[in-house]
Amino acid sequence: MKNTSMFRKLSSSIINAIVVFVISLPFLALSESVFVKRLTVIFIFFVYCLIFMFLNKNRDLGMIITKSYWRESYPTKKQLLYNVLYTLSFATLFFHVFFPLDLFLINMLFLQLPFVLTTGTTLHGYFSGKMATVTK
Repeated sequence: MKNTSMFRKLSSSIINAIVVFVISLPFLALSESVFVKRLTVIFIFFVYCLIFMFLNKNRDLGMIITKSYWRESYPTKKQLLYNVLYTLSFATLFFHVFFPLDLFLINMLFLQLPFVLTTGTTLHGYFSGKMATVTK
């Protein structure tokens, strides 16, 4: 087994984001507030992560499609921390300080990318106990 490539990690996250956006669409019509809509999508993403954590050994749809696996069986506590941090990383898509997607770009270019290149895992994977994905 070898560490999952940066492209597979990104592909997996894009797949998860698209699935959550599609699932979120019916709920977004329920509120006129942009802030509430953002929080709704983020909440649905977290629930999505929890569902896969408990029903599929923390292997979400993105991992299934990209054929990646966890390097080892991690304890529930680490998986939960990972999913909280993964959700926070996902949330950077929705909030900005100076221009749209600025926090997301900072997250991807200055946090996630360096961690993937140096440790073989994402920032949230590293802080959750060096959780890493692999491919066969």
